[in-house]
Amino acid sequence: MNPSILQFENVSYTYPGVHKPAIVDLTLAIPARTKTAILGHNGCGKSTLLLLADGLYRCDTGLIYWQGEPLQYQARSLNQWRQRIGLAFQDPEQQLVAATVAEDISYGLCNLQLSQAEIAQRLQQTLLDFNLQELANQPLHYLSLGQKRRVALAGVMALKPELLLLDEPTAYLDRLQTRHLMQELDRIYHHGTTIVMATHDLDLAYTWADWVIVLHEGRSLMSASADRVFNNVALLEQLELGMPTLLEIWNALPMALRDRQNPPKTVAQLRSLWCNISQV
Repeated sequence: MNPSILQFENVSYTYPGVHKPAIVDLTLAIPARTKTAILGHNGCGKSTLLLLADGLYRCDTGLIYWQGEPLQYQARSLNQWRQRIGLAFQDPEQQLVAATVAEDISYGLCNLQLSQAEIAQRLQQTLLDFNLQELANQPLHYLSLGQKRRVALAGVMALKPELLLLDEPTAYLDRLQTRHLMQELDRIYHHGTTIVMATHDLDLAYTWADWVIVLHEGRSLMSASADRVFNNVALLEQLELGMPTLLEIWNALPMALRDRQNPPKTVAQLRSLWCNISQV
C-alpha cells in the first residue's frame, strides 16, 4: 500500500433534520498515487464521504487529515484544502456556473488570484488537454451531458489538484461517452493525480481500481487492494453487491483451465488467456 494522501479518523456526520447518521465512526485511508473505487448501495454514504473529504460538509465528530495535516474549517484553510482536492459532482450542472465553456473553466482560475497571463495559459492548456478547443465559446446549455461532464472535469483539473474525487462519473453516459471519460481519467492518473471514484458499477470498479473501499450504512466494511476485495465473495454476497461479470465468467471455468492464472481485468485479457489455454 502506498503512503496515505487522505485519512478519516472516527468521522461521523448526520444531515440536519435527520436522525440516522449518513457516516458512522468512519476510519480509513486513501493511498496516494492509486485509483480508488468506493462501492456500496445507494444511500450507503459514498457521496457524503466525498463531500466531507472536500470540506463542503463539516464532520460532527472525528478528523480528516491531508498527509497528517488536519482539516481546519476557516475560510483560508478551506481554500488551500480545495486547491489540493478537486471534486466533480454526479450532476455536472451543479458546478457549471458561467455562460460559455472557456468562461466556466476560467472561473476557478480567477479565484486563485493568478495573473491574467497565467490564467490564459492554463485555460488554453486545459482546453487542449480535454479536447475542448472547438467548444471554447459554446454556451453551456447547448452541450450534451457528456460534454458538460467533460467541461466540469476540465474546470476541476485546471486547478491542478493532487487528489481528484468523482461522484458516479459515468452515470447517464452512453458507452462511447464512458470510454472517452475513462481515457481522460487514465491520462490524469498517469500525470500523477490520485483518483477516488464513488460508483455503483461493479464491472467498472473491477476493471479500473487498484484499491477498493466497501461502504454499508455509513460504515467501512472493507478497505483493501482490489484483488482482496473482489476475492471476498462472502462479503459481496452478504451485501448483495453481486460479482464483476468478468470474474464471474472466469470462476465458472474449470479449475484446471484457471490453474496458475490471474483472473483477467479486461475482455482483451480474457481473450488472450483463453487463446493461451486453447493452445495448450
